Amino acid sequence: MMDDAIDGLDVTPVDDVADTPAAAKPGGFVAGLFIGLLAGTVLAMIAAPQSGEETRDILRAKAREAADRTRDTAGDISQTVSGTTNDLIERGRSIVDQARARVDASIAEGIDAAEHHRNELDTR
Repeated sequence: MMDDAIDGLDVTPVDDVADTPAAAKPGGFVAGLFIGLLAGTVLAMIAAPQSGEETRDILRAKAREAADRTRDTAGDISQTVSGTTNDLIERGRSIVDQARARVDASIAEGIDAAEHHRNELDTR
């Protein structure tokens, strides 16, 4: 029974791992990623129409814009959540007040009914 379970598995022997292509190894992927990043950076520097200082200024400005947009979006989300939370709290209070009014009315009705029955019993 154990042999049947093992036969169904695709197990690569340890000796065959050394023959695995570099692209399938995690280190090969990282090396390829690094080389691609390096090549992209070099090409960007060569093709850039402005100086390095101008490019850094543009990147700083873009980073500030992105940070500002992120803050604005976070503020908008915060206001939306806050407004929704307040709406839910108000609805909850309204429901509780309505339930409390029904309970009070039921209690008053029960008291009136009890008094009515007591008066009936007293008159007999």
